[in-house]
Order: sequence, then structure tokens, then C-alpha cells
Amino acid sequence: MGKMNFIVIMTLLLGLVQANAISLRFKSKIFSSGPDIYACNAGVASAFMQNSVCYFKGTKNFCTPTSCSTAKENCNTNCICIDKGGQGETYVNKLLLKYKTYNSAAAAVPFTKNAAGPKFEAVFSSADSWNREISDVATHFMTEAYTGSYFIDICYRGTQIPNGGGYFVLSSEASAIPFLVTDLLGYGSFDNNRNGLDFNVVGEIYTEKAGLTVERHVVCGTSSATSDFVINGTTGVPSGPVSGATFYNSSAEASLRASAQTVSHGSTIDPKFCKVRYIFRETNWKTALPLKRDNQGEGAEVCTYTKISDPSQD
Repeated sequence: MGKMNFIVIMTLLLGLVQANAISLRFKSKIFSSGPDIYACNAGVASAFMQNSVCYFKGTKNFCTPTSCSTAKENCNTNCICIDKGGQGETYVNKLLLKYKTYNSAAAAVPFTKNAAGPKFEAVFSSADSWNREISDVATHFMTEAYTGSYFIDICYRGTQIPNGGGYFVLSSEASAIPFLVTDLLGYGSFDNNRNGLDFNVVGEIYTEKAGLTVERHVVCGTSSATSDFVINGTTGVPSGPVSGATFYNSSAEASLRASAQTVSHGSTIDPKFCKVRYIFRETNWKTALPLKRDNQGEGAEVCTYTKISDPSQD
């Protein structure tokens, strides 16, 4: 076979191989959307004392103050009284925080909300709260008795992908670690800052003197509009879910201590929006002989832990 014939035969064979080639162009798409959770709202309130109360300073013994306008009268010395007060007195209890638009790079803006009585005053409306992120939350309670209350809302946004499937378990945890303020810097210690605060407290602690309690409310739905609470017009406390909500649960008021208390709220299928409200109250004012608020600077670092999880991943 000549060289030319060999080249011709090889060219024909290569052509046959190429004629039998097969190929496929195929595309796929990745859709990505994960959940998010953030603190989105807060509010403050201050109860009215039911009655004025007087007792000898440093004791639990009642006393009756008398006028000292004349020298003949024998006034009860060291008889200290807590007035039942009124609307104006509640204004001294206030809530401080910083906020920004949800998921924005903007710097957070400081804001102060004063109490205006026993009804909770929220910083944002229910609708606006979904688009807010709050931080550096603190309360300054300064009334004569332990009458302060505040709440924190945690907002959850599920995946935006429809039909995420599966059911999710919801739980909440809360604790309060008492401290003493040892320096004026302490009153500016927010979030993870503990400057000017002493957590090695001995003797009577704030949480016990105040009778600090917590209760929780949880609501979920398919949109932000259907994932909110019906608010009692007198107290400002959730009384149930709005129409269209797919899940609602609440817990009874319980004492808040340093040891964390976890509440399981049940499960719901593919939650797209959820809101968890933690309500913290000073309740000592309800007792027969309410304590006068201690002049010592003190308080508690209140921690919440909100979990919305697929139980198969736990």
C-alpha cells in the first residue's frame, strides 16, 4: 500500500469516528435562601401601686406617719412610705436601644422610650418591626417601688423558597444574672460590654428583690401580616394571634433566675415568619408590703435564646 493510500484510508476512518460522536448540553439552577433571626422590637411599661405603704426603715413592720408640724406630736421616726403615685411617676422608667433598617449596612441610631403607665409602649408598630433590627437594649427603672416591665420581640424569617417542607420545633430560653454597678461606666454597658459591673453578687440580689418574672408568646404565619399578635388595648400584652396565623403558643408567667428556663412551644410546618415576645416584669409591687427600690445601683443581665429548628438536624 502506498503512502498516499494509507493517508486516504486514515482520513476516512477518522471521519467515520466523528460521524458517530454524541453530546448533550444541560443546565441546572441553584436557588438559595436561608433563614434569618434578629431582635426587632421592644417596649416598656410601669405599673401603678395599688396603695401607699409605710413601714419602719430596715424592717417589715408597718407604721403610720404623723405630721411633725407641732412639737407636741410624737411622730414615728424612720417611718418610710412608698406612695401609690400616678401617671407622671411612671415616666421615669425608660427603655434605651439602638436600631437600624433590617439587613442594612447603616449605623444604628440611639432611641429612648419612656413608660407612660401600665400599658406597654412599643418602640415600633407591629408592621414596622419586621423591617427593624435593634441592639444595645437596656432599661433604666427609677420608680420608688419595683414596678417596671419591658418586652423584647425576636423576629424570624424562614427561607423564601416556597414549600420548604418539614416541620420545625420552636423553643425559648431565658435567664437573668444579677450584678452590682460599681462605676458610672456600668450604666453604659450594653450587649457584651460588662465594664463597671460586678457579677459576684452576695446577699440580697436584684432579681429576688424585684420579683422578676418572664412570660413568652409565639406566633407564626405565611407572611409578616399573618405572623403577629392581637394586642390587648388596656395592657399592651398579646391576647392571641391575628387572623391567618398558622401557629400560636404562650407560656405562663414564671420567676426569672440565673439558671436558664427553657419552654418548648411545639412545632409548625414550614414557618415563613415567626415572632417571639419575651415579657419581663418586676412584680414585688403586688405584695402586701412592697419593697422600696434599693438606692444601690444594681440590675441583671437578661439573656434570651430563641430556637426554631428542624428536629431531624438536632
